[in-house]
Amino acid sequence: MKKIVCSVVVLLSVVSLFAQNKPVAKDISLGFRITGLGNVAFEEWGTDAFEFPQVMGRYYLSDRVAVRARLGVGLTNVTSSFDRSVIDTENFGQPVRIDSSINSTVSAFSVSFAPGVEYHLLSDAAKLDPYVAAEIPFALLGTNRTDLDLDVVRTDAAGTRLYREDVNIKTDVDGGISAGLNLIGGFNYFFSPKFAIGAEYSLGFGYTKNGGTVVVAQTGSIQPTSDTGNIIPIDQTDSFNNSVTVLGLGVQTTGGVNVSIFW
Repeated sequence: MKKIVCSVVVLLSVVSLFAQNKPVAKDISLGFRITGLGNVAFEEWGTDAFEFPQVMGRYYLSDRVAVRARLGVGLTNVTSSFDRSVIDTENFGQPVRIDSSINSTVSAFSVSFAPGVEYHLLSDAAKLDPYVAAEIPFALLGTNRTDLDLDVVRTDAAGTRLYREDVNIKTDVDGGISAGLNLIGGFNYFFSPKFAIGAEYSLGFGYTKNGGTVVVAQTGSIQPTSDTGNIIPIDQTDSFNNSVTVLGLGVQTTGGVNVSIFW
């Protein structure tokens, strides 16, 4: 009896070891990337043409065909402040205190989407899942806006204001678009029916245009002398064009170790 039980256990272990772990129709997966082995952490799948992070999902229409999509949404809003106070004894013939402050805000928004389809190849290895794929990535970067407040005040030793510059500078830079076509070869290796690692290489064609019209609007005032009635108003707008267009063809890898979790 013990021999029979042992034989059954061994048989089940062997079957489990070599069981088909590859995904089947209606399976769904979510892809991540692992950083180093020394500090394992999940990251986004990759970045779009404007370096914003993305995640990737798959849905298996059959055992061989899956649709996939990479999706990214990026919102940047960075605020910084700088304050400084110095006593200048060299440039004005008398000790002059200079107080300055700079406050800035930079904001941008982007969205990217890369739909595609995978065809999974036959493999004698039960845990190895090679595939080829094609995807059409595109991305949109919204207007990049910078709001800068500058305030500089100079006073003498008696506290008399000698100079003041109080200016606000708003800069709007047109965003950009990106589109292309990627032909992909990759694989998944399944450590369990719901967990796989892999990598991808792609031959990609891409078009990216970033920038365009730049509008710089300055408002505020300057007091150039100690006469507080001598105020020069500032209200001007400058517009020009500054854009970069890239058309390229190249081979790339997703980099690192890719992880896919299935359910």
